[in-house]
Amino acid sequence: MINRRFTLILIMTLTAALSLAAGKLSFTKTSHDFGTILEKDGDASTEFEFENTGDSPLLITRAASSCGCTVPEYPKQPIRPGQKGVIKVTYHAKGRPGPFQKSIQVYDNNDHRTTISIMGNVVSTVSPEDTYANAMGAGLRSKGRTLNFFDVYPNRVNRTRSLQFYNEGDEPIQLTFRNVSKNIYLESEPEIILPKQEGKVLVTFLTAKAKDWGMHRETFEVFVKGKEAKMKNNQITITADIWEDFSEMNRKERDNAGEIEIEETSIDFGTGATQPVTKTITIRNTGKSKLTLRKVCNDMPEVFRTQLGSTTIKPGASTTLKVTYIPSANKVAQLTHHLTIISNDPGNSRVIINVIADK
Repeated sequence: MINRRFTLILIMTLTAALSLAAGKLSFTKTSHDFGTILEKDGDASTEFEFENTGDSPLLITRAASSCGCTVPEYPKQPIRPGQKGVIKVTYHAKGRPGPFQKSIQVYDNNDHRTTISIMGNVVSTVSPEDTYANAMGAGLRSKGRTLNFFDVYPNRVNRTRSLQFYNEGDEPIQLTFRNVSKNIYLESEPEIILPKQEGKVLVTFLTAKAKDWGMHRETFEVFVKGKEAKMKNNQITITADIWEDFSEMNRKERDNAGEIEIEETSIDFGTGATQPVTKTITIRNTGKSKLTLRKVCNDMPEVFRTQLGSTTIKPGASTTLKVTYIPSANKVAQLTHHLTIISNDPGNSRVIINVIADK
């Protein structure tokens, strides 16, 4: 009985001694605020200093962060009593704009866990002036001045796209618009753009109201309410390619439709012309129904003038397209251009004619 009691006392004494002799990890600080970090500067690092304030060597077994964007580095060798060291923590700021707060768990060989943390705010490398490069005056900036709706069809649903704006001023602003056609509908979101905040204008292209075909272009102007006189570079251009939709036509309707046939799809005005030159091509309807020529698309009317004889061609009939080259308006030594004839032929609604002229 005495030996058993003596053994128990000895074990308790040794356990207490070992506990008293344990190492202890004591940090000078357990959190760090980076404040503002510029994203372009990349990584941001800080060091957490610690000391082994225990009575025996201490070993840091691992340090785990709450995110892969935060990387801790710690000493791998034992730390003697009274010895100091650091844990370096690096935050990868690139590609992570905005505020952050991350924690790191530090484990030692005594099964102790200490939490250290970092925080800060990453400011994007791109400034509002870079993102919204177009200054319109009165504190208003835009990402661009052109909005393309690409392919649209009059019998399909309306399409909506957005224009992005930024208020770089110190006062709230409200947008107004002028010279808006019946083809588009505009809506500001939000209605009031606060200082240093973004906003957008929702632009809806009313496809059924656009009485045009092929390449379509129109403009409107954006103003800051009450500061109209200060505006500049505030014209917005809307573009779209308007096409007829033949997707719902059945086989019989297609077989009985009008068909366009053009005798030649290339016009060469040669070299060295000094006076206007006109060439004519013939357009025939080889189909079974009336052929309607919707439009002749031409984005260089000052160099090539076009004149269509008739826009409606009966089956078996024909019309002419006259193209006149104006040498004095040509500023290019070797000019290659194209015209697009748009018709209601479901099998070939867009015919391209290449036009060549050399000075």
